[in-house]
Amino acid sequence: MNYILSPSAMTAPFFVPASVADEHLKLATGNQLKVLLLFLRNVTAGTDCESIAKFLKLPVSEVEDALEFWAQAGILTSATSPKDINVPEKSPKQQAVKPIAVKPTREEIAFAAASDNKLAFLLQEAEMKLSRTLRGSELQTLSWLYMDHGMDVSLILMIVEYAISEGKTTVSFIEATALAWIDAGVSTLAQAEEQIETRNRKKTAWGIVVRAFGTEHRAPSDKELEYAETWINQWGFSREMLKEAYNRCIDQKAKISMPYINGILEKWYKEGVKTPEAAKNSDNKSKKKSENSFSTYNKGLVDKLLNNDD
Repeated sequence: MNYILSPSAMTAPFFVPASVADEHLKLATGNQLKVLLLFLRNVTAGTDCESIAKFLKLPVSEVEDALEFWAQAGILTSATSPKDINVPEKSPKQQAVKPIAVKPTREEIAFAAASDNKLAFLLQEAEMKLSRTLRGSELQTLSWLYMDHGMDVSLILMIVEYAISEGKTTVSFIEATALAWIDAGVSTLAQAEEQIETRNRKKTAWGIVVRAFGTEHRAPSDKELEYAETWINQWGFSREMLKEAYNRCIDQKAKISMPYINGILEKWYKEGVKTPEAAKNSDNKSKKKSENSFSTYNKGLVDKLLNNDD
């Protein structure tokens, strides 16, 4: 049976670029096409990822990936594209910024994977570990790490496994972890395992700190993890001593200050103070020493005034 477009369906037509059908139809998934059509239908009124996701009953992340796919294909462009805004001129020093990473397109990845068994294996294994099809941004990032950074497939897959174990299977977490490993010179599985063990050791130390302080559990900063690692694993302070330092900080600052607490603990560590009682003795000695110094100063001042002939 042959079909023609029904005249009654032409009441509210909207524009779809011909290249969508001519060049990208074979590569696009069904959801990517749905997202694009809904976007184009509402292009004049404006829409957002949350609205599209709600209408299509899709995760927001999948909508974002779909829009990124069409941006890579040249169908969409960023609303804050450099050509749409005026950027003030910068001095040569200000222009020395880190360049934005240019990741391979789906077409480039498909072509590379057809002739590179390692890349094809990487993408296949990553999907098996995640138990789903790779999203566009995930496909690009994993391929980029292998193709542009020369990262070993086994290391990339270990990062994927680590992300799954942490419950953080986002592109940003995978990319940040990979770049951190590259900066640290990680090139073997043994070195990667050491990185993970170090991170886990710091997280365990942070958990002890949080329980000692009685504060809410939250994601710590890298600096906070370093503090926790030092206090627990290097200086060997107990929860009791951490609590003592925390209370002193609150008494003096009326708020938590990690550098201030670190200063207290560092002083105790250098003095060999390991118990609250020893901390109080240290305070008393410091106070007595201060008083003696002040008394000596006052006596000297009085003698000088009494013996002054002027």
